[in-house]
Amino acid sequence: MQRKYPVAKPQTKFFYRTIIAAVVGLILSPLSALAEDEPATPPPKRDKTVRLLEKLRDKGIITEEEFNEVAGETGDESATTRAERRRKAFQEAQQQSQAEAQKEQFAGRFNNGINFQSGDGRNAFALSGRVQADYRRFSENTSADTFDVRRAFVTLQGKWNEYLTWDITGDLANLVNNSHLEFAWVNIAYNDSLQFRMGQFTMPFSMEEQQSDRWLDFQERSLVNNLVPQKERGFMMHGVPMPGLTYGLALSTGQGKNNNDAVAVKANNDVIGRATINISELAGIEANSVLHFAGAFSVGDLPTGFGLNQRTEGRGITFFNTQPFSGQSVTRTRAGVEAAIAYGPVKVQGEYVMSNFSGTSIANRSYDRNIRASYVEVLWMLTGERYAEAYRNGVFGRIVPIQNYTPGGKSLGAWELGLRLSSYDGSDFTTANAVGTGRLGTGTGATNVAFAAVSTNRANALTAQLKWTWTPNLRFYLNYVDTRFDTPVTVNPNYGGLTSFVTDRERAITVRANYDF
Repeated sequence: MQRKYPVAKPQTKFFYRTIIAAVVGLILSPLSALAEDEPATPPPKRDKTVRLLEKLRDKGIITEEEFNEVAGETGDESATTRAERRRKAFQEAQQQSQAEAQKEQFAGRFNNGINFQSGDGRNAFALSGRVQADYRRFSENTSADTFDVRRAFVTLQGKWNEYLTWDITGDLANLVNNSHLEFAWVNIAYNDSLQFRMGQFTMPFSMEEQQSDRWLDFQERSLVNNLVPQKERGFMMHGVPMPGLTYGLALSTGQGKNNNDAVAVKANNDVIGRATINISELAGIEANSVLHFAGAFSVGDLPTGFGLNQRTEGRGITFFNTQPFSGQSVTRTRAGVEAAIAYGPVKVQGEYVMSNFSGTSIANRSYDRNIRASYVEVLWMLTGERYAEAYRNGVFGRIVPIQNYTPGGKSLGAWELGLRLSSYDGSDFTTANAVGTGRLGTGTGATNVAFAAVSTNRANALTAQLKWTWTPNLRFYLNYVDTRFDTPVTVNPNYGGLTSFVTDRERAITVRANYDF
């Protein structure tokens, strides 16, 4: 005889359901928390709690709706599926949280300076510097033989949100005068082809001036360099509209480094521009060659009361001096052309610059004076490094040895031979010119600096060089500089009680140890 089970009363059934739901809830609460906190993948086998709920559902103790509510399922979603979904959601949230945290964290490393960069690379700052220790020796006592700390720079650079970069550089070797601030600028880059810079920076004129002194071709720049805009305060628009083409257009004080416009009657700032083309890059053969050509200009008004001077490449005699211009203002116009052809380990480079000074003196005498300067150089990497690898956006940069030199090791580092011929022609400036119109004058002395008490207006210099690059950051220069003057100059040494003497040349041997980090 089949046994009959009593049917539970509705009140009793509700009571059981309530008790079971409470117990199951207590069991599921820690399991649910573990599913949210633990990223581990649950086993494919359904857990005991879900199987228990299924049995209660099958026996009619709980309804399908109650089963779904307690087990946390909706529709066809099982507990395992729900746990897997929770695990994936947890992992995604965790990964997103870590990514957001990494964006705000800065990681440091040493790579040509002490660099710190955010996880996404959009923000960074770096501390770097350079030291240039020189020795100069002159024949015939034309200048003092001396050791010199030519430059001692400390630089703090950075970028913010990818598009804004900045640079603050001080020269610890020039704290005694107003030359201690080297760079101070901010740069906004909308893209490679359109950028804006404001502050004190290198003006867009002359390849030789654009090249950092950390890796100059020769120990000192040529006779051309004194005629071109250098570091000044102003504003510049610049960019790379396409690979192989660059441009820069600036408005500056025209007063040189660390100087503001201070004369009220001078109203016109300097407008300066430069454009470059690298045919090798346009032709797709830039890996081993450079065919660089460029043109530059500047025009602006200067206050009167200043004179011109020119020092030799060996940093000895200041052989060219003029008396101050007079009148209301002087219009200065400069134009320059440049070319650099490199193939493999050989490079030929040259520049020509003309600087014009025009105006009316205080005595109402008009004047129009020109100075012309040029250089041509040949460089050869004896150890096979290629100049094309150091060229980027109209400028030659750091030479990286094929193998760094290590004392006691087998590698030689990088060895380079160089030869440069420079010329300077200021023959428009003579002693016969009227006062205030660009008259060739006499120099004024300063401690340990040789000035020409009687100047010349033309000179040529031959520089021969051997350069040894140990690593990308350490190099040594050995230069021989022979400067010949068109007419003999009377040198006023103004140091050590030496008397003046006449000479038609200056010969110097110079050495530099150059380290940057």
